[in-house]
Amino acid sequence: MENITKEDARRLAIEDAERNAVEQVAGVTVSADTLVSNFTVSSDVISAIPYGKVIEREILTEDIQVIKDETKGRPYSIYHVKMKVKVAKEKGVADPYFKLDASLNRTVFKDGEEMQIKIKPARDCYITIFNILEDDSVLTLIPNRHIRDTFIKANEHLLFPDEDMKKMGINLKVHGVDGKNVTKEKIYILCFKQPVDFGNKFEEGIFGIYKGSSAFIKELKREVVDIPLSERTERFLPYEIRKE
Repeated sequence: MENITKEDARRLAIEDAERNAVEQVAGVTVSADTLVSNFTVSSDVISAIPYGKVIEREILTEDIQVIKDETKGRPYSIYHVKMKVKVAKEKGVADPYFKLDASLNRTVFKDGEEMQIKIKPARDCYITIFNILEDDSVLTLIPNRHIRDTFIKANEHLLFPDEDMKKMGINLKVHGVDGKNVTKEKIYILCFKQPVDFGNKFEEGIFGIYKGSSAFIKELKREVVDIPLSERTERFLPYEIRKE
């Protein structure tokens, strides 16, 4: 069990509501509670659901209910979130042999440290890597102005950035949000059997600079959900940036 902040409890309640909405695979109003004891999470929330994606959401109401529990000797809190959610159904069935191994050099970074991503697909594919920031905006890491060919062979290891890429000026230095001690972000890796072009909608993020003009995760989900599950595989790699 991990102590978390009120902000984290809110985020997890929203994610749990989205998960429930996807399970219903319908655009309906969903009410979901995430139970926390002194803001300690007591439920698991998964990042991706294999048969649908939330492409729109509107938070209608939210509040915290504090309940006294004499048996535990301390109060616990329930974060209530009521949302209107639009879910897009996934197409097709996932290829069980199209797997993807991926990891980061660490999951908790100090502000200004460099990230490296390790990737190994189980079959030949074309890779796209996104960075999802805390405000849900999306940056493109691969492809970029230096790496246009995104093809990678089966069981081949990709280290991003490697030493040659660093010599070109590519770096993945992480930076937390101003005024926050802890920033939570994700790396989103997609592998496709055929090339997929997302255009210039998502700002390039290989030099550690964000201009604030990129599209958001909901736009990315709309595009990804149109690609059949049999033609892609994906991984989310969450991480934290902590300021000392």
